[in-house]
Amino acid sequence: MSFEFTPQEQTRVKLAHLGGVQLDPIGHADLAVIAVLSTVYFVNFAAVAFLVRNRNYPPLKSKYPFLMAAIMISMFIYFLGDLVLKAHVHVRGRVLSNCMLFCVWMRIIFGAYMVSVLTTIRSYALFCIFLCNRAFRGKYACCAAAIATVLAIVFVIVTYTMPGAQTVRYVPLIEMCSMSYAYRAVVQGLLWLVWIINAAINFRLRNITSSFNESREMFVACAAVFTLLAFNTVILYTHPLYPTNMTLRITETLCSHMIANFLWWFIMFRSMYNCAVRRDMYLAEWKDKLVRDGLQKQYQIARTDP
Repeated sequence: MSFEFTPQEQTRVKLAHLGGVQLDPIGHADLAVIAVLSTVYFVNFAAVAFLVRNRNYPPLKSKYPFLMAAIMISMFIYFLGDLVLKAHVHVRGRVLSNCMLFCVWMRIIFGAYMVSVLTTIRSYALFCIFLCNRAFRGKYACCAAAIATVLAIVFVIVTYTMPGAQTVRYVPLIEMCSMSYAYRAVVQGLLWLVWIINAAINFRLRNITSSFNESREMFVACAAVFTLLAFNTVILYTHPLYPTNMTLRITETLCSHMIANFLWWFIMFRSMYNCAVRRDMYLAEWKDKLVRDGLQKQYQIARTDP
């Protein structure tokens, strides 16, 4: 796949211009975005491997390691979908031009929606522990998973019952995937709904006594994501063909993934760093703080645990 201004790319730009579309060619700036974010996700997957390997280390265990690993995997799938929807790569051929696969299933369902719903489930887990004094398992975990699945199924049904031209379609002239205004509203509505639910849960958690700032972590997550959602929604409706503009597509992609990665590391960095650098000392400090705050029950840690 070339990132040079080849004759084929020149033809694409000219055809788009004849169709009334000002199209910036795919170039080295797109390659730089792909290289930077690919490197970021390579480092992230190394961190996920470390997290899973040390999942029984109490400070990491309290962060729900498998849930956080699933969030990172969904972020990467979202990134792959973004490469196609935002035309950072040449959307040609039978595979890449499958807009339903890359834009609906990868970018939305297993990408943005999955990241959003898993983060909301994490907030609900904290709600169960700190406000309901219940471990997040059994019927509580099953109920959260069931609601998330039902929402996804409803979204899929809506997607496949809408006329093809009203969802996502491939535009051969400019070799891009295009999403209708109606479908943009459906997608944004779903994401706003999930994050409003997340914010409502975190509002209930605002006064909890927490040794490790869980409520602050989730407040920062909600504030950042609402800002990003607002930015994305404005871009989608004010610049419906924003992937044709190099500055907009790069800005939108970098903002989305840098914010998502910042939030993941904001939650995980302290525990992972201390697990790697000062494992035993930090564990002792961590348990002492729980004992002082009287939160051993909420964290399911006994004073004599190893």
